[in-house]
Amino acid sequence: MLDDLEVAIKERIQERYDILAELYSIWFTKSESAVVPKSVFYQTEHIEKHRAITYLLDRKYIVADSVENDVEMVAITITPDGIDFYEQGYLSGKAKGFQIVSDIKNME
Repeated sequence: MLDDLEVAIKERIQERYDILAELYSIWFTKSESAVVPKSVFYQTEHIEKHRAITYLLDRKYIVADSVENDVEMVAITITPDGIDFYEQGYLSGKAKGFQIVSDIKNME
């Protein structure tokens, strides 16, 4: 049986993979970067998401650059290391951490 900390850890891992999944998809289907308002990207209202973004920036899995001619916007790009991390996690099943937790809890 999973304890609360293990569930929380898996949810946090999943949050990071979800962010990378979105940027990965944008990179390969639309453009190099997602352009969003700084207030959305650097928000602190949802602390788990804020910490996930900080982690991904610190690990250099993503980069955030100011958008020329628009100081209110930021361009977020997945890096080659971020692509490798996401692909390895997806192929190994680690990128589906919360789904695994949900499946186990539903079986109990």
